[in-house]
Amino acid sequence: MRRGALLLILILAVCCVSAHAIESTTYTYTTSIDGRFIRTHDAYVPGSVLLRELGLRSPEDIFLQGQEMYIADTGNRRIVRYRMDTGAVEFLGEGLLRQPTGVCVAHDGRIFVADYGASAVVVLSNSGDAVLSTITKPETVLYGAATPYKPQKVAVDSFGNLYVTSEGTHEGILQFDVHGKFAGFFGANKADALSLMEWIQERLFTAEQKARLMLRNPPRIVNLEVPEDNLIYTVTQFRPRQSLKKLNMAGVNILGLGWIFGENNYVDMAVGPGGELFAVTNTGAIAEYDQDGRYLFAFGGRATASDRNGLTSVVSAIAVDRDYTLFVLDKQRGIVQPYVPTEFASSIHQGLAHYAAGRYGDAADIWRDFMRLTPQAAFAHWGYGLAMWQLGEFAQAKYHLELVGDWEYASDAFWELRNAWLMENLGTVLVILIALAVLLRILRAFRKGYSFLKPLEDGWERLKGHSTLLRDVLYVRHMLRHPIDAVYDLRHHLRGSVLSATILYLLALGVWLADSIFTARLFNANAFAYTWQNPLIVTSLVMIPTALFVVGNYFISSINDGEGTFVNVYTVTAYALSAYILATPWITLLSHGLTLNEAFLHALARAVVGGYTFVLVFIAIKEVHGYTVGDTIKNLALTACFMVLAVLAMAILYLMWNQLVRFVVTLIEEVRYLV
Repeated sequence: MRRGALLLILILAVCCVSAHAIESTTYTYTTSIDGRFIRTHDAYVPGSVLLRELGLRSPEDIFLQGQEMYIADTGNRRIVRYRMDTGAVEFLGEGLLRQPTGVCVAHDGRIFVADYGASAVVVLSNSGDAVLSTITKPETVLYGAATPYKPQKVAVDSFGNLYVTSEGTHEGILQFDVHGKFAGFFGANKADALSLMEWIQERLFTAEQKARLMLRNPPRIVNLEVPEDNLIYTVTQFRPRQSLKKLNMAGVNILGLGWIFGENNYVDMAVGPGGELFAVTNTGAIAEYDQDGRYLFAFGGRATASDRNGLTSVVSAIAVDRDYTLFVLDKQRGIVQPYVPTEFASSIHQGLAHYAAGRYGDAADIWRDFMRLTPQAAFAHWGYGLAMWQLGEFAQAKYHLELVGDWEYASDAFWELRNAWLMENLGTVLVILIALAVLLRILRAFRKGYSFLKPLEDGWERLKGHSTLLRDVLYVRHMLRHPIDAVYDLRHHLRGSVLSATILYLLALGVWLADSIFTARLFNANAFAYTWQNPLIVTSLVMIPTALFVVGNYFISSINDGEGTFVNVYTVTAYALSAYILATPWITLLSHGLTLNEAFLHALARAVVGGYTFVLVFIAIKEVHGYTVGDTIKNLALTACFMVLAVLAMAILYLMWNQLVRFVVTLIEEVRYLV
């Protein structure tokens, strides 16, 4: 009954909003289980605009403490304090500030202001009419003399420690103790990996040339938030998958997923009552994540043609209260735009709260209703899978977590399932293995006196004797054990043929398709799960490279005194794939019994098979052309270059042909129009 009522509420969520909210002017999107953005019910609707009449000029920051809202009114050189329950407004720090760009309030009522114009952090009394202290550029060896000090954002924890972001400071967040003494840098981002050109410059340029290059500094932190849990949340722009971080006191990112999906140009973030993350771009796009960084939904946007309620112009900051109402600061319009959660968003928050409190059954009920309402929504499968994992329903957990690509939890669920199966069936498995071992020993003993298997063996030998093709295909086993002898036989046409080689190529193609389709999803087999449905993918990934290798190697060997013919190269290359053809199916099967904890075994098996396949190819090319080791390396390198150039040539020809077709089509349309 309760679940039915909740489902009814969710269905009506799109129209059931708070009384002081107005019709939504933006859509809400979430991600589907296959990674697409899909429309869903409105999570938030805009409320009545606040503080329009105050004439805010380019406000840069917003901070909430209880019923009090603080705004850094940058253009008016003041802090605005607004009582949301009474509507009272106060102006703080007038005549004391130059260019306030950040504001926060400590538990004791002190107001900390990042004054960019004064190059200082100004501490105001709670009344805002007195400066208690000013924190200027640290004069210590810990803070370099050339390091800029232009405070932009500020936050304070419950112990009174101060955290500041500064323009041009790439070493991280500036940390000050309760007395305002500089304690060091904190939570710095890592520098980007060197590009190919930068790597070359690093190796070849002189010290003087390097000095003239732009410094390769890590991206700086542009904003921060320190909620009641005293963890430090940071915002970094243009750092894909690392735009938001949750740092512990050691400066380590402890965000559950370790990465963030979505935009990479957030300007601010706020932390909800349950640890949810709300991030906003300067265009007003707002995204919500759970406390581990899982993407829930996004909404909002910029008003391009005219002012519309719910749409913003240029956003500078965001805040959230205990009721999950969002307050977005629009610095171009000089207003605060509230957004009120609908029943849809409130149900999501309730599900997250149930899970965090250990009420996994209640959480599962909510996520189950969401899956009925929006079957493709990834967050619903994610929440339900995690709840099932905690409830011990590992089969359901594994299914739903694999749908959304949470391989770590899915792997743990499979480990539990595998462990339970082994505990239940290990005795039976051992009995069967012992029985098989005993049976094999008995068969071997009887075989010495009674040749009851001899008719089968004789029949198999007669079949091979009558079928040259079967004998040639089975010669792959000899290629594995004695590759040099096998290549000699293939080169001199003692064994193998063009037909048997073609069959081996087809077998290799089939093995590749089966491996890409049937390998366990924990090992990313779904990357090519439907390749067999797309001949273009099969052709481009397998057939074209193989053909280019054979043709290119023959051409290169013809120029470099190679002894092998085209048929020789075609045949020995096919037989060199013996290890891949025979071993890969077993690796595919092995993947279904492993978890991510044993992933190294899967990777090792693939590396061994790939390495031995390369060895076979190397030996085949060396022996068929009569090359030395050095000549073989040269031949393979030139073949690789030929393959790259051939691909580039085909791409250019395709583009030219495409342009020609477009030109002809356009010309025909013009002629038809004129006629």
